[in-house]
Amino acid sequence: MKRLIAKVWVVATLLLTTMLADPMPAVAETKAAPAANDYVIGFSQCTVKEPWRVEFNRRLIAHAEQAYPNVRLDVLDADDKTELQVAQMRSFIHRGVDAILISPKEAAGLTGVVKEAAEAGIPVVVLDRDVMFKGYACFVGGDNKLIGRAAGKVIVDMLGGPGKAKGLVFEICGGLASTPGQERRDGFHDVVDKEKGVKVLGGLDGDWKKDKAYSIMQDALKVHPDIDIVYAHNDPMAHGAFQAAKAAGREEGIRVIGIDALPNEGVRWVKTGELTATLLYPTPGEVGLDVALKILNGEKVDKRITLPTRVFTKENASKGGEEVKFKDGG
Repeated sequence: MKRLIAKVWVVATLLLTTMLADPMPAVAETKAAPAANDYVIGFSQCTVKEPWRVEFNRRLIAHAEQAYPNVRLDVLDADDKTELQVAQMRSFIHRGVDAILISPKEAAGLTGVVKEAAEAGIPVVVLDRDVMFKGYACFVGGDNKLIGRAAGKVIVDMLGGPGKAKGLVFEICGGLASTPGQERRDGFHDVVDKEKGVKVLGGLDGDWKKDKAYSIMQDALKVHPDIDIVYAHNDPMAHGAFQAAKAAGREEGIRVIGIDALPNEGVRWVKTGELTATLLYPTPGEVGLDVALKILNGEKVDKRITLPTRVFTKENASKGGEEVKFKDGG
């Protein structure tokens, strides 16, 4: 534990609130300078208010500890605030860290500062959510459009199959200012909109939060007595929708599909029957850190690294799910 604390700097976000008025704040250095062969890598996580991101951080920090004794990983939580994440990025730039990992809260607000870091000569590895500037070193994440298409395929099959599917689907979106929310919506509609017998309602932004999805579903149940399936863009929102249906006595007649497939969350809920299916959205931190180290060691890396997905149902959840075999666009 002492070794971990010495190497992984978890900086309280309260220390960064004073940076918001200063685009290039001066930050006092509290650690000794790294040895000649050490690297300092900054990581700005958009939030830890979602279980998937807590697991994202846990796996990244553990990987850094186990695989890279010469790396000092500075982990910051932006507390779901774009302006705080911008301040964190500018702090990393000002300090001259060797590389930056960032999982942006949303695309538009973080594009400029990612460009600033790249233009300062700092390799930036963008994780999970993309930005609109493509001059960063690498993007690592799941294929959200593919995952949305896979969710659409699962739902069409549940409603009778291609060309025969019939039913009402209620969609609860993730943060639509983020690329995953947009792509999970777009991929899903690429599939289900071809089915004349399938009607999709909803599309409200639940911001990835369980409590918001619960409220959205509560309202939906009052005006839509014939919902067959709920498609939520992550498992916490899916579970919030299930709980709202259960509170209304409607859980037996509604199937719920989510995304993330954490073992102790989405996959567990599938096994207990609270969710009908979930699709794997792998955490990208470990691969992102590997990529950053390759760049710092002079190795060439692919511009985009796409992590695979799997579908989990009650029938296959104990066997590790089923691989998604079709490609985006096919």
